[in-house]
Amino acid sequence: MKPAGSFAAAIFTAIASALAAAGGVVLLAGCTSCQTTVRTATMPVIAAGTFDVLEADQTSHRLYLADRTSKGVDVVDISSATPRFLSTIKLDGAPNGLALAPDRHRLYAAVAGGTVAVIDTEASSPKSMQVIESIKVHTANADLLDYSPKTQRLYVGTGEEVVTVDTATNKVRLRLAAKTTVEQPRYDPADGMVYVTAPGPDSLLQINPATGNVTRTYVIKKCHPAGLGINPTRQLAMVTCGGSVGLVNLNTGAQEVSRVVQGGDIVTYDSSADRFVVASPHGGSDSAVGIFSGSGEFLGSVAATPKAHAAAFDALHGVVYTPSTAGLMSFTPAACAPPPDWLKFLGGLSVFAVPFLAFALFLFLYARGRGRRTGQPSGPSFRDLQEQDLEMERERMRALEEGILGPEG
Repeated sequence: MKPAGSFAAAIFTAIASALAAAGGVVLLAGCTSCQTTVRTATMPVIAAGTFDVLEADQTSHRLYLADRTSKGVDVVDISSATPRFLSTIKLDGAPNGLALAPDRHRLYAAVAGGTVAVIDTEASSPKSMQVIESIKVHTANADLLDYSPKTQRLYVGTGEEVVTVDTATNKVRLRLAAKTTVEQPRYDPADGMVYVTAPGPDSLLQINPATGNVTRTYVIKKCHPAGLGINPTRQLAMVTCGGSVGLVNLNTGAQEVSRVVQGGDIVTYDSSADRFVVASPHGGSDSAVGIFSGSGEFLGSVAATPKAHAAAFDALHGVVYTPSTAGLMSFTPAACAPPPDWLKFLGGLSVFAVPFLAFALFLFLYARGRGRRTGQPSGPSFRDLQEQDLEMERERMRALEEGILGPEG
């Protein structure tokens, strides 16, 4: 049977270790669901629409949504805390991708049939919010877009190539052959390369826009990448896979796959907030919008609807917009801020340090209990032995007297 002191010490050690580990996990876990208020602005046109891409103009405070149902681009005023639906810019077909060129006051919409519609967004222009030109980029398809103010080029994903368009002349300049079906192209201003997702070979392709050649292939096994966002400062790419999200270091090629968000569609990176936003449309109960830091750390997610194929930042009010079944929903990504570094450090330290301290306390209590037991007498004292001998001598004398004199009558 264990001594009481040893047993108590063992129990204390187990409890302390469990609490320490739990505390460390809580501190390290950070935010898994954004503690933010989700607001929904009722907009019947958007509630009835189907969307793939959103773009926010931070200068004019307009939100543009590629609406396939209405075959146009829906325009929402986001200059105040309460968004307001303005109009729908009609197109010749259902739109796919959108790209905004705020420096040129132009919005580009990839339209089914292989054209790109050029929309004038200058408020003072007589043709404001109208299609002013169409650019033929492919015989049948024009999908997702990206625009670079550095090169003033528009990059269009079309079939098995990325088409570059000179936005000064609205002419096709180059066709970058990927030799496989492509999804989202992105221009990286840090290295001057074009990156595009290719779901067929499970790859992210790097293309040199000067030569049109694929210069590097990042294979992401079992990913089927679709959406792509790039943080050029860190040379970090985030891709959406079939059931996960992947991170790719564009310098080293190092990869990391996470299932904190169950795949998704469009990835948006906002440099002003240093955040990745992943729209993850699934069913009615598992659709979400995930928020990641600029380093790829998962910060949290907000429940969404199956309409949430993309999301866009509003820098003025610090909110993220995405379509919903009732209209336009919004939330504050700042509520998903990671815990401070010192708290994460203490949390990580506690996982290892506190169990050692608890074990040291156990040894101290155990040794103390042993010491107390050692200090107590383990048998009869010397005085007890003397009294026992004297009593035995008395018994012996009484027995001798009875033998000589006989028992007392």
